[in-house]
Amino acid sequence: MSVSVDDTLQLLLVEDNPGDATLFEHHLTTDRPESFPPATVTHVTRLDAAIEARNEGDYDLVLLDLGLPESTGLATLDRYNAAVEDSDSLSALPVIVLTGLKDDATAVEAIERGAQDYLVKDSVDADVLHRTIRYALERHRQQQELRRQNERLERFAHVVSHDLRNPLGVAQGRIELIDDEEHAPIVATNLDRMEAIIDDVLTLAREGQAVEETEPVDLEVLAANCWANVETAGAALSVADGLVVHADEGRLQQLLENLLRNSIEHVGDDVSITIGALSDGFYVADDGPGIDPDNREEIFEAGYTTNPDGTGFGLNIVKEIAAAHGWDVAIADSEDGGARFEFTGVRLEM
Repeated sequence: MSVSVDDTLQLLLVEDNPGDATLFEHHLTTDRPESFPPATVTHVTRLDAAIEARNEGDYDLVLLDLGLPESTGLATLDRYNAAVEDSDSLSALPVIVLTGLKDDATAVEAIERGAQDYLVKDSVDADVLHRTIRYALERHRQQQELRRQNERLERFAHVVSHDLRNPLGVAQGRIELIDDEEHAPIVATNLDRMEAIIDDVLTLAREGQAVEETEPVDLEVLAANCWANVETAGAALSVADGLVVHADEGRLQQLLENLLRNSIEHVGDDVSITIGALSDGFYVADDGPGIDPDNREEIFEAGYTTNPDGTGFGLNIVKEIAAAHGWDVAIADSEDGGARFEFTGVRLEM
């Protein structure tokens, strides 16, 4: 949810220290700025009581102390998460963990296990607490929207994969039974084209899902794998040494393979392709004739192609994969006058 002063926040505070609990309740209900909505705080001292409260009430956020009588440390967060996941009635809520110990490694681990933030109780004042809650609620809202978007795309992909591919397969199987030398080859060619479009639309739906987790990917190693999957003939590839980006490896591979195929199809088998580093990203360039500046926006549109045998989805898939990572993509001229695809907003491994 987005925080509005017209709302009333329902907060669940799980804290076994009476003094800390009183201070947090004061910050949340009394010592608050006008820009922060009023809050109703339900206070419990045990994890099982927190789960019971969640079953009985409707809350916006959980403040969870990591040091409770029945568990301590990140085990407390794990037990809370497990109880929510095992329940058919409890939805995910943003969780801010509270601790008496400053430990950066534990803080990072808590975030990786699903917490929105990690607060050291001795360092928390009213302003810090209000700001942390506001950010946690907004981040959680964005995460939920991403999940809903991914679910919609997955449903769409299911329709494309099954409801369209099955009747297409039947038609392709029957075309061999048609004894018509004039029309049967045309029908077969168009059925094959339909299959290629379905494959590309299916890829587009899946690759366009928002990326939630990334890992360091060595572009030199990945590009070598991509090169082996593409019909490269006499083409040449060079990749900058030590170029490591944070990405979903599978989707980045799809992006690179599409760009490599695009260069080979439009420039020729003797094209030279270079993958290099930018200050905040990377580029893929070739030594072909380049792309007319008047067409640089159109080429990313679904269905746009200058290749009569192409589906027009290849570069659209590239754009969607970049957007799913939160990257920007632009087209420029390479040093050799060819096309250069620049990806920026990329987290690099330094």
